[in-house]
Amino acid sequence: MRNATKLIFLLALSSSLYGLDREEYTRNFDKSFTLHAGQSVRVEHRMGEIVIHTHPQMELIIHAEIRVSASDQSRAREFADKIEILAEPYQSEYSIRTHYPENPSSFFGFNRVSYSVRYEITMPESAPLNIRNEFGAVSVTGLKANGDIKSSHGAISFQDAAGTQHIEDSFASVEVSHNSGDVVIANTNGSVKVADIAGALTVTDRFASVSAEHIAKDVKISNTNGTVEVSDCGSFATIGNAFASVTVHNRNGKVEAINIKGAADLNTSFAEVSFSNIGRGLSVRTNNSHVEGSNVKGSAKIENSFGATAISNVDGGVHIQSANGAVSATDIRGDANVKTSFAGVELQQVAGAIDVDNQNGSVNATSDAGSNSQNVCRPISIHTSFAPIRIHLAGSPNYRVTAKTSFGKVRSEIPLMVSGSVSDDALSGTMGAGLCELRLTDNNGTIEILKASSSH
Repeated sequence: MRNATKLIFLLALSSSLYGLDREEYTRNFDKSFTLHAGQSVRVEHRMGEIVIHTHPQMELIIHAEIRVSASDQSRAREFADKIEILAEPYQSEYSIRTHYPENPSSFFGFNRVSYSVRYEITMPESAPLNIRNEFGAVSVTGLKANGDIKSSHGAISFQDAAGTQHIEDSFASVEVSHNSGDVVIANTNGSVKVADIAGALTVTDRFASVSAEHIAKDVKISNTNGTVEVSDCGSFATIGNAFASVTVHNRNGKVEAINIKGAADLNTSFAEVSFSNIGRGLSVRTNNSHVEGSNVKGSAKIENSFGATAISNVDGGVHIQSANGAVSATDIRGDANVKTSFAGVELQQVAGAIDVDNQNGSVNATSDAGSNSQNVCRPISIHTSFAPIRIHLAGSPNYRVTAKTSFGKVRSEIPLMVSGSVSDDALSGTMGAGLCELRLTDNNGTIEILKASSSH
């Protein structure tokens, strides 16, 4: 009991000492230098913010604010005077480094010192920039040369620039806007936001969101455990993600989405859309594009025109609306709803209901829903004109059949009990127990009801 009481007393004393009034001391460092053509600027720093501005002149202007807090003014000043700003020219670069003295401390906080250095640097806009920083934000505006910025535990803001930019950060956000060259960003545990890039964009991130808009050239994003949103990129967009959703709104540029553990929403026009390994549902809206993909762990909705659509291996249903584009869907473990015109429809291994509305295009469908060991089936409705309909049924189907055409014939390989009159262009009857509806309607085309094992 005595030891416990002593421990409580020591903790209380420690907290009280840390709460004592602090004294702060501030001093400034200022230096200027004229760079020669091709000379870069390098900043190595920690424990403080770096703010970079640029101008057309070749003059480098360095201003640093050194701030120290200690238990008394004398101690704060003593420590501040030992902080060194090492600003030195070399043949190819001008180096700016911060050197801190050893910071003694004690359990009770008598010698505890807090310190930071904030840089505000004005440099030539044409000089390349290299920054290494820890525990402080970095802001760069107006750089018209290549930049290489690596930081941690501090947000990075980069804007109104030109050249190729390489930016790395961790445990803080990165924002880049208005750069006329390529941008490469690598971040961990921090969000990335990019806008108005005239070059290409490459982003890798983990555990945070990524957004990019108005990217003129290719976009490549690889993320983990964070959402991805891309809008208005003018060229090829490749997106990879895990454990979060992806939204892509592209303009006249190809979209590729791979290994998306969340939902994927992909939009473009006049360019190809491809996808694979989508974890929680897919939505595609496009015009005049070829759409192709596989492996969707949920439902898929695709809207297209004047381009073919091909999809396979979908755990849920598919809803495909097209115009003047062929449609192919294979290994669908839910319902298949398809509407198109002036192109063929090919459906294979559909486990759920089939509903096809086509004009001037053939329909060829294979349904697994008719395998009725458990007396279960799914309805099928197909309509087209000026092209044949072929439906392939597996197992022992149980359908109420209505098939009708004009300027063509109706034929069934599968026996059924016919009701009503029999003619070459119409058929009505029952297969098996007749549990659900099979409705086939055609104009100027033949209708064939075939066994799934038949070649087709």
